[in-house]
Amino acid sequence: MDNEKDIQIAVEKLMKDNGLTKLKALSMLLGKYQSQRRSEEAVIVQRIIDEEKSKKSEYGEGFYEDM
Repeated sequence: MDNEKDIQIAVEKLMKDNGLTKLKALSMLLGKYQSQRRSEEAVIVQRIIDEEKSKKSEYGEGFYEDM
């Protein structure tokens, strides 16, 4: 079983290797865990996704939105 640290490392690797955003990398990882029926890891990834989405809504999504 992967813990949160392992998941963060996997996300960073996906982002670097494939030029993905963090949310896209997390979504890909979530799909992988769900297809492999790894529910504990999927729950961790979903929590991280929810945290990332809440950060975006708190700080805006881009330069023009912040003005």
